[in-house]
Amino acid sequence: MTINGWADAVTGLQEVCRDTFGVQVSYIPSVNSRPELQGQAINITAIFDENREMVNVMAGAGSGGMDSLIPRPVVELRLSDLGIDAQEGDEIIIANVTYRVVDVHPDGLGAAVLVLNRVRDII
Repeated sequence: MTINGWADAVTGLQEVCRDTFGVQVSYIPSVNSRPELQGQAINITAIFDENREMVNVMAGAGSGGMDSLIPRPVVELRLSDLGIDAQEGDEIIIANVTYRVVDVHPDGLGAAVLVLNRVRDII
């Protein structure tokens, strides 16, 4: 399989997962980092995991340090669905709960995992 064949296979799998397990989210770019977008929501389908275990590597891990697993809310999305680069400080609304993006992990094949912090519930 060629590199392009692999990328196409991964993209196809990501799309099937999104279509099967995805939920509607509103992605709101930070006005501070992208004022030209004026904080307008971008509505897309993404995969939400409220308690993904993330490895937190503490300094010196393996030589007296300590690793820990911390449950964090994350969203997996196709960057092409979003149409802009995801950035720390942006917000996402999922089921009337607002989350702030605190870390972005692109996979190199057009998708990214966004690590979130819960900000507030919308009533």
